[in-house]
Amino acid sequence: MDCIDNQGNCFIVYWAKIEFFLIGFVYSGLVFCDAKGFTTKKSTLRTTRKPIINESINFNGRYLKTDVKMIRLNDPIIRSLYKDSVNNELIWNCHHPKTLSEIKYNNNIYKGFGYAETLFSLIKPWNLPIDELRWGRFLSDTYTVIWIYWKGKYPINKLFFNGMEYNDAGFTDDLIIFGNGAYQLKFLQIQVIRQGKLSGLFSKMKLLRTFFDQRILNTVEIKYKSRTALSRKSIVLSTDWSLFETVTWGK
Repeated sequence: MDCIDNQGNCFIVYWAKIEFFLIGFVYSGLVFCDAKGFTTKKSTLRTTRKPIINESINFNGRYLKTDVKMIRLNDPIIRSLYKDSVNNELIWNCHHPKTLSEIKYNNNIYKGFGYAETLFSLIKPWNLPIDELRWGRFLSDTYTVIWIYWKGKYPINKLFFNGMEYNDAGFTDDLIIFGNGAYQLKFLQIQVIRQGKLSGLFSKMKLLRTFFDQRILNTVEIKYKSRTALSRKSIVLSTDWSLFETVTWGK
């Protein structure tokens, strides 16, 4: 789940259930980057209730001191992204591509457009055929753009523009071009929210680290926010916020 308000205050909230044989964990985490670019991170393995997901989303992360409410504005998008040799799948359920969101945090209330997805998989993440991932979303009053791009043995190039799928997106550090070159997303003021190896997520959870392969622990993630202009044939259609990331799998 994520949300960013008009000023650039940005929230990314995680809830994950991780199972290894008969051992299971519930992980929840929060990344908050304020309008000035200062980032705060929290995480816990203390049992946190699963978000209630239907037309709306409600999540009370009491150990994160965060309360999330989201109301869906767009229809869900569901895709099978990968299937291994024994038919285990990675299912991407983008159940809330765009939401009206309200987040209570540190006795303040933040409102803005939000996004929420769920990934389901029995495949160990270090066995996914990915070398690099680019993911992101741009949300405005009228437009919703979501992209998933994999480099590796099983490349994926999917971009959804107001629910319509495109498979021709081209990427540079500050630009995405799609729709046979007709559309572009230009990142105007890129700010880094978080950067580092995934092993850093478990720096205070050493027991949990033992369950992950070195390829995952050495994976490098960079999360960004940016004011963004969506254009068609050089005419600006909308300007609002994007959240996006690049993830480079470790060796």
